[in-house]
Amino acid sequence: MAVVNADAVIGSATAPPGGGTDTFTLLAISLPGAVGVSASGTVEEVTATRAPGESSALSRVNDLNLRVLGVDVVNAAEATASVTCPLTGPQAADTALVGLELFGSAVTLAANGPSVDASTAVTVPGLTGAALNASLTRIEDTTATGATAVAVRAFLTLTGTALGAPVSIPVGTVIIAEASCERPATPVPPTAASITPNAGPQSGGQTVTITGSGFVPGTTKVTFDGTPATDVVVAAGGTSLTAVTPPGAVGPASVVVSTPGGSAVPLGYTYLADGSGATITGLTPSSGPTAGGTTVTITGTGLGGATGVTFDGVPGTGFTVNPAGTAVTVVTPPNAAGPAAVRLVFPAGEVTAPTFTYVAPTITSVVPNEGPSSGGTTVTITGTGLGGATGVNFGNTPGKNLVVDPSGTSLTVVTPPGTPGTVDVTVLIPGANATAPDAFTYRAAPPVIDTLTPGRGPTAGGTTVTIHGAGFIPGQTTVTICGRTIPADEVTVAADGRSLSFRTPACQAGDTTVTVTTPSGSSNPLTFRYVGQTLPVTGNSIGTPLTFGVILVIVGAFLLLLSRRARNKSSM
Repeated sequence: MAVVNADAVIGSATAPPGGGTDTFTLLAISLPGAVGVSASGTVEEVTATRAPGESSALSRVNDLNLRVLGVDVVNAAEATASVTCPLTGPQAADTALVGLELFGSAVTLAANGPSVDASTAVTVPGLTGAALNASLTRIEDTTATGATAVAVRAFLTLTGTALGAPVSIPVGTVIIAEASCERPATPVPPTAASITPNAGPQSGGQTVTITGSGFVPGTTKVTFDGTPATDVVVAAGGTSLTAVTPPGAVGPASVVVSTPGGSAVPLGYTYLADGSGATITGLTPSSGPTAGGTTVTITGTGLGGATGVTFDGVPGTGFTVNPAGTAVTVVTPPNAAGPAAVRLVFPAGEVTAPTFTYVAPTITSVVPNEGPSSGGTTVTITGTGLGGATGVNFGNTPGKNLVVDPSGTSLTVVTPPGTPGTVDVTVLIPGANATAPDAFTYRAAPPVIDTLTPGRGPTAGGTTVTIHGAGFIPGQTTVTICGRTIPADEVTVAADGRSLSFRTPACQAGDTTVTVTTPSGSSNPLTFRYVGQTLPVTGNSIGTPLTFGVILVIVGAFLLLLSRRARNKSSM
């Protein structure tokens, strides 16, 4: 009697015990160890995955033909088995069959239903009335711990009469497209160590990274004050994850990481105001001077979290927001003339407010518009936007004693000395200066001398003399003394033109006239006295006359001594 062995599995997928994923495709069918049995077709795909959150398996066989003792037993265009075993939730097992035939006849095989049985006569030496019997079943089975799916299980036997007695011989069992998986073990509760960054906008949408342990891909959830985060992605190894924050109320929030094994100790996160809840309805006034200093009020709702206001990116000063969050006040900074973008600044964002327009300053009058070249004229300048003035130039020379009216419509300033002629008047203002061309005329006015200090000095010269008066011009002032002119580069004039200093030249003893000359003319004369160096004079060193006096004393003593010796010799 021929020996037949048909035990075989065609296309089997089981989740790998060590974890990970195994995938094979387009495998030729082989039946190692089978006797009297052959099969053809393709194992289209075998995939199995074991992960902490879920295990799964899939097997698909196409164009199968199973022959036993030369007889076509099972044919199938496609046979598929798939299973999933999640950590939580129900297990699943599923099969699909297309074009199933048994002994050449189409049959329908129901999952977990009654078997489909058929037989056909075969010739087996030594077995009278031999028949090959096939019983087909389709299995989709789930339990609390796993799942199994078999597209076709064929149980084969031979029956007939041998030596006058009926016999039944098991041929074997052939499994076509099998898949199985086990539910993953319940993990330990996760731990959460840090969240980065730990603060973000109230509107959410920020990607954070949480480090810790026990994070499970596919089953890990993250909540912020109970609201689920989105796009939770667990890194390999389960020690970190990323998530996108949901919207939240401004202030601290509790962040909880959960897996089927439990929940981690909460982490802290702070929602920062970003202006997403703010609405701006107005900005008053809408314009002001380039010097800044305009108090602006911004109105709306949801402004309570604001921390500042910028004008073209420059922060304003004196920022306040009312408790109701409906009004903000701020003082404008200096800026160039023209429209400026206004933004209300929040800790995690900005909100655009209506535009503020900076208006350039103007000069409408300079009164009086003329004065002596010696300076000292108090001038009143009127115009607009002058409130932030820091100085006034007459030509290139700054005036002094600037006083600005708080209204920004006028200021007063004292003119510096200047060269006769007209000059531009420029009011210096942060953001934009205001210039009135040829607005002030200097009249030629000679300088005036009030005092000389000291009023006398040695005939050898070298005395430093300070002259007080008015109308002295730096770099353009000379001094005449004892008929000699001290050049401008040897005369030091104070910036305000009211004093100068020079060193006297040598001159014979007596009184001499001192005058000061500028391009505007010559001053009144004052007297300076040159004295001999028998005694020190103010402004000169006492070393020379003292030394000279000591020499005279020594010489007199020596002569007296010689006179006494000569007298003594004559008496002997």
